[in-house]
Amino acid sequence: MTPDQTPPIPVPPRCPHLLLDHLLKRLQLKNDASLARMLDISPPRLSKIRRRRLPISADVLLRLHEVARIPVAELRRLARQSEPASQTATQI
Repeated sequence: MTPDQTPPIPVPPRCPHLLLDHLLKRLQLKNDASLARMLDISPPRLSKIRRRRLPISADVLLRLHEVARIPVAELRRLARQSEPASQTATQI
């Protein structure tokens, strides 16, 4: 890196499964298929988002906002929160 370049800003890892789990609980839904229906997207697309094969697009983020009535900034924060330590630590 040359002196005139600024270092990249670290971006927290995205954890869309935590966001989706939060929405399932908040909306009192049983599974991803019911959430997909509510968001008017296909279940395979939601599955790919959950497994981080697809990013959460702007249209899906807006649908989440409309359906759950959660501010977009809060949705983005939930998608970026890190894994709880109990889930990331390996047991010895």
